[in-house]
Amino acid sequence: MLINEEPKVGESLRVLQVTDTHLFPTKDGTLLGINTYDSLRAVLSRAFLQERPDVLIGSGDIAQFAEPATYRLFLNLVREYFDGPMLCVPGNHDIGVPFTQELPTATIDMNGWRITGIDTHVDDEVGGRVDAAQIESLINEIVEDSGPVLVVGHHAPVEIGTSWLDVHRIEGGDELVDALVSNERARGYIFGHIHQEFDGTVGETRFLATPATCFQFGSDPKRFSVESASPGFRWLDLDAEGSIKTRVDRAYDFEMTLNLKDTKH
Repeated sequence: MLINEEPKVGESLRVLQVTDTHLFPTKDGTLLGINTYDSLRAVLSRAFLQERPDVLIGSGDIAQFAEPATYRLFLNLVREYFDGPMLCVPGNHDIGVPFTQELPTATIDMNGWRITGIDTHVDDEVGGRVDAAQIESLINEIVEDSGPVLVVGHHAPVEIGTSWLDVHRIEGGDELVDALVSNERARGYIFGHIHQEFDGTVGETRFLATPATCFQFGSDPKRFSVESASPGFRWLDLDAEGSIKTRVDRAYDFEMTLNLKDTKH
């Protein structure tokens, strides 16, 4: 399925990315002491005080408990702020069904750009995986379009420099990166999973990760840690020439009350 949207003449395409919301079926769920529904609301409130995006991206781990009610809770909250086109991809905490039954996953064509997702998750596994058939399908989507393409996944296909997270890098990631870098229309790949900001380039392709809308992983490159940095989100401006301008912002007013004993899986 493909969504075609009316162009905004002479303007860049503004995209809002939220990721790793880790929601529960009800509004009162907490993870590591953070009410993840409230932190997502804080992110959306700050973002939409700034301006309205043209497209909203949810790049995985929408759920901590992957139930239909969780995905409906996410969609209903987003729709309080935004009624435009959305694209969501599943993460390792999500389950393919009901994810694909409840959330929008269709490719979006708008303002000369194509925004398309690739499913890197495997049910009940932490790491990501893509196979040759998925990569071929993605290449076909890129080739059939005449404009620049932004690809959305959950897991990192490149090393990010944090060793305990790099073990979760996509199996088949090298092949995915090669496929993207070898096609000049593939301008960027945006992802989540790492609960950190990342900005890297391979060839002419940009690889961007965004902080979670809840808690962030710490900067220690060798072992798991969590820090109290504020919930984050990313703005992307996609211009007609195929360039990407981007910045990360945070819901600085949200009170972080970390409790490392509050783990739910």
